[in-house]
Amino acid sequence: MRCFIGLDLPVKTKLALESWRQKALPEVKERAQTKRPAKSNTPAESVAVPTANFHITLAFLGQVDARQHEALLNEMEQVKGSPFSLTLDSTALWEGPKILLAAPGEPDDALMDLARQVRKAARAAGVQVDGRPYRPHVTLVRKATDALPPPLFAPDIHADFSQFHLFESFSNAQGVRYPIRHSWPLIPNMSVRERLRQGLTDN
Repeated sequence: MRCFIGLDLPVKTKLALESWRQKALPEVKERAQTKRPAKSNTPAESVAVPTANFHITLAFLGQVDARQHEALLNEMEQVKGSPFSLTLDSTALWEGPKILLAAPGEPDDALMDLARQVRKAARAAGVQVDGRPYRPHVTLVRKATDALPPPLFAPDIHADFSQFHLFESFSNAQGVRYPIRHSWPLIPNMSVRERLRQGLTDN
């Protein structure tokens, strides 16, 4: 199974991002809606990522076998984090993977700590994880190059997160989908008394 650990954006946030993309990146909208035959001597056209696929990756895992999958589920149970919020208010064009993305200008400390814990847990499960510095983002456009005009204005989109997930990266004739295969809650940092009152004990 090809998979990753990540955050699923709330539906309201996905729709807000889609609305922003249509207004700020009209060229992508036009290209996505126009079917034209491919020509070998023309550059690949930018492709709008489907709204349903908007997410923030915490750790890309790649191909995971049955043993690693079981170990992952066990290790992720040890990850502890509190719910958090972030604002997607900046964009960037990454030339390597050729993507245009939206990102938080100042990532929440809780998000960065969650990503650190998730990567540590994945390694403990025997899964190789990218060692480069973590840069949270939402991919909006693929096959993006310098020829793509920059966004007309920056986004300002809020999102709240109370859980993280194991996603499968699944391809078929209709394209790529990211079904959620397992979820873990982010639990507020409460006193023992408050946790008992809300029935959030480990027993």
